[in-house]
Amino acid sequence: MSKIKTFAMMPSRPLVATLLALFIVITATGCATLPPAAQQYASFSDYAEAVFRHQNQLISQIMMLEAQGSPLDDEDLKDAEHAMFDACHLLNEYAEREADGDSISWLFKRRVQNSIAACDDSIREFEAVLAPLQHN
Repeated sequence: MSKIKTFAMMPSRPLVATLLALFIVITATGCATLPPAAQQYASFSDYAEAVFRHQNQLISQIMMLEAQGSPLDDEDLKDAEHAMFDACHLLNEYAEREADGDSISWLFKRRVQNSIAACDDSIREFEAVLAPLQHN
């Protein structure tokens, strides 16, 4: 009797095959293409690392300007900085988890991957707002 219950609770072979095929398609399509801004990079991970480094470079510039006593009370700059942090929060969380040696699920990696282009765009917008303030 227990064999019958165990067998009845198992998913059918077509269902298992369909779920496996769906998983492969979702995973493969996520890794296949780079956003237009990333075409200069060999892989998506290279692009993500470059975006992360670009963001850190701008944050370092802000910190240096503040240390030099430069007034950075510009409202547009603050708005652009907040937008950048909002758009890049998944990338930053990913980097923190990786640095801590935490395991990272493929679902979270996919969310990060889907957010990189918006993060990159917001970094460029922040940089454009910051540029004129650096020369004052």
